[in-house]
Amino acid sequence: MSREESQIPSRSPGDQSCVTGGDLCPKECDCDMDNGLNRATCIDQNLISVDVGVPKEVQVYILTHNLISELDNFCFKDAGYLSLEMLNLSYNKIFWIGLHAFSGLEKIVHIDLSNNRLRYLPSDLFWDTPKLTYLDLSSNIFEKLKNEPFLMHSNLQVLNLNSCHMMSLPERLFTRLPNLKKLDLSDNYVVTFSAQVLAPLRKLQRIELKSDYLKCTADFMAVEIWLIAHGVTYKKQCNKLAPNMSEKIISVVNVEKEDVDVNDVWNITKPATDLGHDETTTPMTPFQKFDKEFSAFQAFILGLELGLAFGVIATYIWLRQFCKCGQLTCLQPRRRQNRRTQIRRDGDMRAGLLWNNVISPDLETPPSFRRQVSLPDRTAPYQTYGVPIVREAAPLQVDAIRLPDRAETPPPPYHECRINI
Repeated sequence: MSREESQIPSRSPGDQSCVTGGDLCPKECDCDMDNGLNRATCIDQNLISVDVGVPKEVQVYILTHNLISELDNFCFKDAGYLSLEMLNLSYNKIFWIGLHAFSGLEKIVHIDLSNNRLRYLPSDLFWDTPKLTYLDLSSNIFEKLKNEPFLMHSNLQVLNLNSCHMMSLPERLFTRLPNLKKLDLSDNYVVTFSAQVLAPLRKLQRIELKSDYLKCTADFMAVEIWLIAHGVTYKKQCNKLAPNMSEKIISVVNVEKEDVDVNDVWNITKPATDLGHDETTTPMTPFQKFDKEFSAFQAFILGLELGLAFGVIATYIWLRQFCKCGQLTCLQPRRRQNRRTQIRRDGDMRAGLLWNNVISPDLETPPSFRRQVSLPDRTAPYQTYGVPIVREAAPLQVDAIRLPDRAETPPPPYHECRINI
């Protein structure tokens, strides 16, 4: 084995790395040559950092469709990637970039940061990349832009801000991009903007403004006039409809008209009432007259008044049915009065009975029971009020009391003579 072969590191059968320029290429990436440049392609590998161990001599670095969320300060310089000329970080999760993240990349000319989650960039972020000419920031979220320079770079020529959710374009947005030649502002939420926004771009050659939200206001039409006057390639948005060829022909052809004599005009002085044919008028029905004379509001008021009238009449009939005629005295007071009259009558009857007892004390009160069982000694079990105790030789019946001064028919039961109070 030669000395050169002994210096090459041995690889196991399961190792997927390759050797590029004497350095190992990690298994997550593919290292090759592209147009004479060292290229490292690390696509869809769930990487979270830019330093994955690719050779330091890499010039084209592609890290798309990964999980990178931040770019720390001096991250490329610390990793030793100082020869980068093209960097593709699209389709990641980047939401923050340090102010000196691209420090040391003095040879880089192309940076792609599209389809990330950037909401703000420091205006001097790319100050350490003097040769940068192409910058793609499309499909980020720059909704609210302040009236200050968006970026500061003296050599940037192409800037892509497509689909960045921008809602306005402040006047000082592009004041620090003197060499910008191509600008893409399409598919944003901008409705209109002033020509002062594009005035600092003296070398602008092409601009894209395609959007469904742009309106042809006076300010935007002034922007189109400015673009046409400065020779900027641009697809016009406010296109006026050109007249058809037939309309041009009709407007150009002179039609000769003959002079018309007033006496030849038919029925010029005849009043409208003297027409040759009789117009039969159909009599209008009452509903048609009502529809013609009354508006919808008047009909509504009339219906409301009629409804109130019917309601008053119905209420009156209901009250007449349940209340006394002419006095509106309800049934409840009448029932209360009848109850008081009955109580008064009962009291009078009770007082009359008591008074009769005082006047005629000899009147006998009927016994409390109609039938009283006689005892073996033939005496009544209880002494009846007002009736003397009489002993008879004859035996008494079980179901009756026989007195010498009374008839055979017993008196009515006491409860039938009782006054119900």
